[in-house]
Amino acid sequence: MNSQDQSPEIIIDRWVEYFNNGDLGSILDLYHDSATLLPTFLPNALSTSEQIQDYFIRAIEGQASVEIDYDKTIKKKLSEDMYLMTGAYIFCLKTKNNAKYLSWFTFLIDLSVDSPIRHHHSSRVPFEFALNRSTP
Repeated sequence: MNSQDQSPEIIIDRWVEYFNNGDLGSILDLYHDSATLLPTFLPNALSTSEQIQDYFIRAIEGQASVEIDYDKTIKKKLSEDMYLMTGAYIFCLKTKNNAKYLSWFTFLIDLSVDSPIRHHHSSRVPFEFALNRSTP
């Protein structure tokens, strides 16, 4: 993959497309061999290709889909080919009566390699823990 014809936005768009279409092979191809994943709906970090594959198999079987809120996406360039993409998406689970879950994401994307996702953190937004500013 050549960084001249790629961007972190294109990688995120592909991830969404592959995820929403249940394209397991293509989504796994985006993850680097040494990638880590902190998944939305599991309580443990995933650090092997097999663990990441198992998670996405379950997500696809659960007919999960996502909608990214591009207005809330933040791009930080860390080096020539390394980007941190942070933002919000809504998970929809068809097998759970189309339940929707607002979630945060962070992708560490390395455009210098064929499988550019080095790290992916996804977690539900915990509204019950929202901090309120108190007035003096």
